[in-house]
Amino acid sequence: MRRLIHLFLLSTLILAIVGCGTKDKLLQLQGRLLKSGQQFEAGPDELIQVTMVPIMPNGELPRDHYYCNVDDAKGIFVVAGKTGKGLPPGKYRVALELMKKKKDIYKGKYDQERSPYVFEIDAKTKEIVIDLDLPPVG
Repeated sequence: MRRLIHLFLLSTLILAIVGCGTKDKLLQLQGRLLKSGQQFEAGPDELIQVTMVPIMPNGELPRDHYYCNVDDAKGIFVVAGKTGKGLPPGKYRVALELMKKKKDIYKGKYDQERSPYVFEIDAKTKEIVIDLDLPPVG
């Protein structure tokens, strides 16, 4: 009986460790911005800001946002997250701002509430591609 209890406790411990490890895993993700199928480049004195905004399953407002490091000249971004190690798996809206003289040229068209670019991010997702002239796929 004692052996059975030890086996049960060991199994429970292993399941808890495995479950916690997969839930908290941060994912490295990069993306590309396109315009009419071509690499998007910010203009002179423009700055692209890309933010991954979690979509909560219960419809609540998200508490966290995951900011991206952006190469404005190439339209490439990498999700840094809070620790620089990425973001947890889940469903995200990609919010975009093209800033010039501290104003969003898009006037909120792609903000955290209206952006049509929504992606399910998991371990298989290595890159997301957004073409600003095409409707989102999926």
